[in-house]
Amino acid sequence: MKRSFNKTVPAKLIAALLAVAAAFMLASCEKLNELVGGWGDEFGNLIQELENEENGTSQPEGTNGKYDFVSKDVDGRTVRLSDFKDASVVMINYWEPWCGPCLREMPDLARLYENYKDKGLVIVGVFSETGMDKEVRDIIADDGITYPVVRKQGVLKNFNGPYVPTTLFVDANGNLLSDSEVVGSKSYDEWESILKLYLE
Repeated sequence: MKRSFNKTVPAKLIAALLAVAAAFMLASCEKLNELVGGWGDEFGNLIQELENEENGTSQPEGTNGKYDFVSKDVDGRTVRLSDFKDASVVMINYWEPWCGPCLREMPDLARLYENYKDKGLVIVGVFSETGMDKEVRDIIADDGITYPVVRKQGVLKNFNGPYVPTTLFVDANGNLLSDSEVVGSKSYDEWESILKLYLE
């Protein structure tokens, strides 16, 4: 005896499965948006880096010292340590836009750079905070920052200290000039005294 087969069952089952899958995808998209909300700039940078690699236009890290970096500033412009090949001292200042001590010393760093850039000093500000690009731009404008401020990318992640501000001194090839970093903010006079040790 032949069994009768209800053709509507598979169709109903498929429809139910599709509805569940659609609901799951919608929930996943909402959750993904929730997770990456505030990561927009960082996510965009990652997509750009992947596209560059695919197109063969990626910017390789330098091959010299530990901090021979390639990064991007807040407006997406590429900044390389090799841009400063004539520098005697490169001062890498890790900071964040929410950090009070970082913000307090930035006008002094701006003045230090202006007074010593013709004597071999380069300052590079490095921040990792995502979703605060407007604040970073405002700080740069308000404090008259003329030195490059870049994202913490690539070999700039070699330093992963728990405190900001923290400052490292390297040569034009990215080699550390000291085994220890400077933790905490400093006044103009304090920074000038430290800098002179490296410029002598």
